[in-house]
Amino acid sequence: MIQAKHCDLCEHPKRDFENGLTCGLTDKKPDFIGTCPDILLDDLFQSKLESTNLEFYKIQKGKTKAYLTFYFLIIIGFLMIIGNELYADFTHTKIYSWRFIAIAIGSGITILTNAYFQLNRFRTKLKTAEFNKRKIDSVIEQYGISYNTKFEFKEKIHGNQYIEITTEYINWKEKQTKTLWEYF
Repeated sequence: MIQAKHCDLCEHPKRDFENGLTCGLTDKKPDFIGTCPDILLDDLFQSKLESTNLEFYKIQKGKTKAYLTFYFLIIIGFLMIIGNELYADFTHTKIYSWRFIAIAIGSGITILTNAYFQLNRFRTKLKTAEFNKRKIDSVIEQYGISYNTKFEFKEKIHGNQYIEITTEYINWKEKQTKTLWEYF
């Protein structure tokens, strides 16, 4: 349902189990084509736009760390699998070498598996954040609204990160907004 994307940003939608999504102004299901003439993009729109962009920014910011961690764990895992025979030869303990080899191979496989799942978890988060951002951007683009967002990370206080989000809008009632977000 394409109208639901518009209604998710509007201040008027009503949802209940009996009727599903209805417009709070007309008490009917959304039936517009293209754009809604009665859409009210206000605080809910601004909040969703900022939270979605903040989540995308934070995940995107961690991309280098995620890939470096993946490659580091891959190298460690392969070294444990391949290098255990060399270590057993250096220690000259042939009696216990089969135990060491088994533990090293098991640990190496565990590290490789962990590396894969960490990278996969990161990619899933990134795809979800990109999807949510594209969903909002596609809707507001139909209304001729564009924006530019800047993030300023403030000091951490008691483990909570404060982030000031400055958003400049083109073709919206607000020209610029500043919001302070607390991120745990």
